[in-house]
This record gives sequence, C-alpha cells and structure tokens, in this order.
Amino acid sequence: MSSHASQAKAAQLNAMMEAEARMALEEIEKKWLRKVARSSYTCVVACFDKAGSTGPSEVLDQCSQNCQVKYQNANQIVQNETSQLQNRLNRSMMDCQDQARDTLKPGMENDPAAMTKIEEHMLKCMSKTVDSHIKLLKPMKARLVGELKKLT
Repeated sequence: MSSHASQAKAAQLNAMMEAEARMALEEIEKKWLRKVARSSYTCVVACFDKAGSTGPSEVLDQCSQNCQVKYQNANQIVQNETSQLQNRLNRSMMDCQDQARDTLKPGMENDPAAMTKIEEHMLKCMSKTVDSHIKLLKPMKARLVGELKKLT
C-alpha cells in the first residue's frame, strides 16, 4: 500500500479487530479463567495447610503443581483458540494482498489511478475479512466457555 489514506484505513481495520477480540477475551478471562485460577490458588493454599511446617517439600511441590494443572490447561485452551483465529485472519489478509498483487501489470505502479483502484479493492477485501472474523468471535467464545466449563 502506498497512500497514506490506505495505510490509515488498514490501521483502522486492525484496531477494530483488536478491540473486538480484546473485549471477547476480557469477558472469558473475567467470567471463566478467574474461576479456574481461584480454584487453583485455593487448592495450593490447601496444600500448604496440609503440609504445615513439617511436611516434606517434595509433597508440597507435587501438590501445588497438581493444583495448577487445570489453570494451565485453561490458559492453553484460550491460547490455542486465539492462535487459530489469528492464523486464519493472517491467511485471509495475505490472500487479500495476493489478490491485489495478482492484478498488478507491468507499468501499473506508475499509474496513480490504477494503483488507487487496486488499493481500494484490497481494502474492501480486508474490510470483509475483518468483518467475517469479528463474527467468528462469538462462536469462538462459545467453544471456549464449553471447554472452560469442563474445568470448573
């Protein structure tokens, strides 16, 4: 992309996607991950209570590690889902760039009107991509909630 307006539009699309994803993940974190984290920490405290000041440190360490497995799994589930969504978004954006590149013909880079048309087409593709991926956030949240419910 060469024009300032195109770069600004691309940045706006990126910010919109990031804001929507952040809201979805904040809700997951507040409503679900915190429950799993609290349960893990409560379990760790119970390990310390049970071990007291005389219990073997190996038993305490093992108990503490066992308590944290669910929370680690919950975080991994969220990380996997968000990575998959990010990878899909990246591939779709690259496809938009490839489509724009495929329409370039020799000498077009010196034709401002042709370049503007290509940029507009690419931005329209990117906008559709962002819109479709924002719509994917709701089913992603539903999948995450389903998986996280199993851990609580």
